[in-house]
Amino acid sequence: MRVTDRVRRRKIGAVLLGIASLSLSGASVVMFAQKPDVTTHAGRLLCAGALANLTLSLVWAAVAFFPLRRGERWAFWTYLVPIPLYGLPMLFLDATNVVGAHLVSTLAPQVAGLGFAVLGLVLVAPGVFCVGSGGEGG
Repeated sequence: MRVTDRVRRRKIGAVLLGIASLSLSGASVVMFAQKPDVTTHAGRLLCAGALANLTLSLVWAAVAFFPLRRGERWAFWTYLVPIPLYGLPMLFLDATNVVGAHLVSTLAPQVAGLGFAVLGLVLVAPGVFCVGSGGEGG
């Protein structure tokens, strides 16, 4: 694969990852829309989860749109690490605890997001790890 092809794929993949990251913040909007009562323990936990999810979404997008798009290797790993530590456990928790009537509407966006993440990472990997990819690669 030519260097220019790797660079183009890396940039397309990084933009895809950035957009997918921002879509993750939709879960936070849904949590806040429930208007959790912050005077209760459960309400504070729901707010904390929504804020943590929103923060991860914004940091992930920034990593994808800037250093990962430039081809910085550390950004690839920074983007990848939360998937097994956060994305997959949340998918499992929701799959095993959400009521059947809401299961598809809960899991479909998560599975789609993980699919886009895999596609984006596959697109950016050659432009990040191949010598002469046009990125920093360090």
